[in-house]
Amino acid sequence: MKELSAEQQLLIKKPLPAEAVKPHPTKQGMSTIKAIYVTERLNDVFGIGSWALKTHLLATAGDGALFTTRTYTTSNGKERTEYFAVAKTTIEVPEYGIYYECIAGASNDDMGDAAKGATTDGITKICSYIGIGIDVFKGQHDQALKLEEARVKLEISKAVLAIKKCETVEQLKDAKAKFPEHVLNSRDFKEAATERFNQISAKQAA
Repeated sequence: MKELSAEQQLLIKKPLPAEAVKPHPTKQGMSTIKAIYVTERLNDVFGIGSWALKTHLLATAGDGALFTTRTYTTSNGKERTEYFAVAKTTIEVPEYGIYYECIAGASNDDMGDAAKGATTDGITKICSYIGIGIDVFKGQHDQALKLEEARVKLEISKAVLAIKKCETVEQLKDAKAKFPEHVLNSRDFKEAATERFNQISAKQAA
């Protein structure tokens, strides 16, 4: 059984982007996570095809019905039928011995969306057990984003300093190979690397 690398653990804890979190539509003061960002993070951490998702609907009534319905009149005077579904969702990453399951429910005026909502709610909850999006459930997402931004800025600053100390093109190549992609793609790093390359090239040509 494999153990998570330091890079994987860091990626798991990395806050989801601001656009992944939105206010809850019915519960004031609470937030929801867009499940697609969670599945994207699972792919980034473990790899596409390396984790498995299973879900099945559970009975919501004593007669075994998979949906409970509620019909009511909206504020606009229209009659609306709402479906409520409950699903048991399981996420497994065999290579790392990870297995979690969760039961969650959701309601919608579309039966399929109610079932889907129960599943995606289960996905986001399970992934919080692993650590993905856990700061949202703690109510600390804004703070986590600020800390992550500060961490990345410091990481880039250290990389820029390392580049400026390079004396040869070979040293530049070796230094760049040690940095992650988000550092290499940052404007500050690109500018520093280009400037240092030009300085080294001019010195060698002199």
